[in-house]
Amino acid sequence: MRAEISEGVFLIDTLAAGSPGLVAGYLIRGKRSALLDAGYPSSVNSVLSELKSLLGAELSVDYLIPTHVHLDHAGAIGGLSQAMPKARVLVNEHGLKHLVDPTKLAATAASLFGEEAMSAYGTPTPLPRERLEPIEESYELDLGAGKTLRILYTPGHAWHHISALLEGERLLVTGDAVGVRYSGFGFPIPATPPPGFDLEQYMKTLRGFIQMEPAALLLPHFGLVRQHVRAFLETNLETIQRWTLWAAEAVRAGKRAEELSEDFMADVMNRSGLMRHEIPDHVAGSIRLSAMGCFAYAQEKTAR
Repeated sequence: MRAEISEGVFLIDTLAAGSPGLVAGYLIRGKRSALLDAGYPSSVNSVLSELKSLLGAELSVDYLIPTHVHLDHAGAIGGLSQAMPKARVLVNEHGLKHLVDPTKLAATAASLFGEEAMSAYGTPTPLPRERLEPIEESYELDLGAGKTLRILYTPGHAWHHISALLEGERLLVTGDAVGVRYSGFGFPIPATPPPGFDLEQYMKTLRGFIQMEPAALLLPHFGLVRQHVRAFLETNLETIQRWTLWAAEAVRAGKRAEELSEDFMADVMNRSGLMRHEIPDHVAGSIRLSAMGCFAYAQEKTAR
């Protein structure tokens, strides 16, 4: 499934593990084309099919740009790059090594999600180092036809995270820097998984987005946020401050991460008006990972 957001800007549903509405990539077309985020390794064929529908059989994608190297964003990059040997892969310098050798990345994902889930997500294909171009603090990418991407270093969710502002339309491809917003939930749920979550960086990134005043947010999880953009970002900022305060209190009280996860779940249930059995598994899983990340961050701060 795909949707045109504005002229030359398309949402591509990567059909994560066969399910729609979970992980989006974004194709930006000027004279040249860039695909930002690509889904899990098992999403390669779905993404290729959508790209062929948009671009034709020659698949003239010039740039593959994962916002970060987690498997739901960069897992398909290796397989896509094989199908598009002329495409350049732009990645933050801190994440580059994990695309060359994704062994550690896959092992971390397996420890968080389990082997059954990993069989659905697939195994990432390593990329040759010469296919990769590292991005440092900022990078400007002129796609022609009035399409310019300003790529920004936006850590907090992960230390190898980038986002991209399409300057003319002021559309911000966020990656996971602004949390997740799934169907049925009108508010952001912070995405703070271990091991890369850092509160200070996360808040700095969100405040930078607020000051940037984007016209809309293009979320990988999931879709377009065009109304009340500032309020969406400010709500995320308020929520993460509350959640990390609870995490610090939990660590001091000798609680377990599982108990903190239930506190976060109760918060989401209260805000959504949903009962526990009405929370979809993918949302519950995201909350669990966020609790683990906040808990680990609080433990590290307490130990200092």
